[in-house]
Amino acid sequence: MVFVTAVGLLAAASCAYYVAALLVLWRHSRDQSNAPTEPRSRPGITILKPASGAGADFVNLLGSHAAQDYPDFEILVGAGGHDSLARAAVRKVQADFPRARIQLVDCPTPAPGCNGKVEALRELARHASKPVWVLSDADIGVPGGYLASLSAELQAPKTGMVTCLYRAEPDASWLTRLEACRVNTEFPAQVLLAKSLQGLRFGLGSSMALRAETLASVGGFAALRDVIGDDYHLGARIAAEGLSVSLSATPVSTRLSRGTTWRQSWRRQLRWSRTIRKQRPLGHFFLVLTFAVPWSVLALLAEAGTLWPLAAAAISLRLVAGRAAARLVRAQGGARSLWLVPAADLVAATVWLGSLFGHEVWWAGRRLRLGPQGRILS
Repeated sequence: MVFVTAVGLLAAASCAYYVAALLVLWRHSRDQSNAPTEPRSRPGITILKPASGAGADFVNLLGSHAAQDYPDFEILVGAGGHDSLARAAVRKVQADFPRARIQLVDCPTPAPGCNGKVEALRELARHASKPVWVLSDADIGVPGGYLASLSAELQAPKTGMVTCLYRAEPDASWLTRLEACRVNTEFPAQVLLAKSLQGLRFGLGSSMALRAETLASVGGFAALRDVIGDDYHLGARIAAEGLSVSLSATPVSTRLSRGTTWRQSWRRQLRWSRTIRKQRPLGHFFLVLTFAVPWSVLALLAEAGTLWPLAAAAISLRLVAGRAAARLVRAQGGARSLWLVPAADLVAATVWLGSLFGHEVWWAGRRLRLGPQGRILS
């Protein structure tokens, strides 16, 4: 009886969660139409792009940045000595876009206990010459008008940072399709609900636009070198200064690596979940509300005769909200991939359970031990 009551309550809570998700998704979609797309002025922009571990798609992803129709921007790409694909991609994009200012910057191997991406950003920052900086992960591609939109949104009063939602683009494998399904149909709602409840107090590593002087005022990259989830910490520091972190109306895309193995996918998703647990324990706990399908299945197995209407409602709301989220981030084939939601949610629930235990993550080939707030201990 206790088990039946528990899964019934969890299914009911998931229903409430997805009703709220639909509301914030609709509200953000409505607000997008009022977002500025043309800046009042066009300050120079430096794109800082650490490229350690970049894959074969990096040439196309970098090309989407170089193709921007913006009058004054430069791209700084940080690569280590072994990043041959990134170096070859830079040479190719330099040849394809001869008018674009693209510079390859050699980045040292990060010291133990340091965030390798932040160390690369610190090196790139030494070469930046523009007043506005856009931080963009290596696996991110961007649409046309991206820089103009970010510049316009950053010019809103009291705005300290503009960050972007993203969609995941899989290859043909079942593994990346499952991972992309969860990202595209669930993650946007999580971000928007957090924004609705407490304001946006974090950034998303997909893209973060800010003024160089704003970064300096919150301690610069040096303040982030020994934490994982630097995007979260940077946004939190900016919000603590009384500036707003704004969510752009322009989503970007992340390309899931070709040839990803189950172990690599598990380690990546476990790192995401365990990082959230370290940084926002309460938010991590309430991820249980996003597992509508697993709770509904358990409810049907426990007491199908009385709980089936609740289970049907929870699954229906999950699918409707998932379609709305995928549409918001412009994920192609979002509606056609909804049949993957049950399996994707089951994998996500398994990852969440695994993230409750342990303090280690794998990132960029390095095994890191995490302390409170995601501090890297070793």
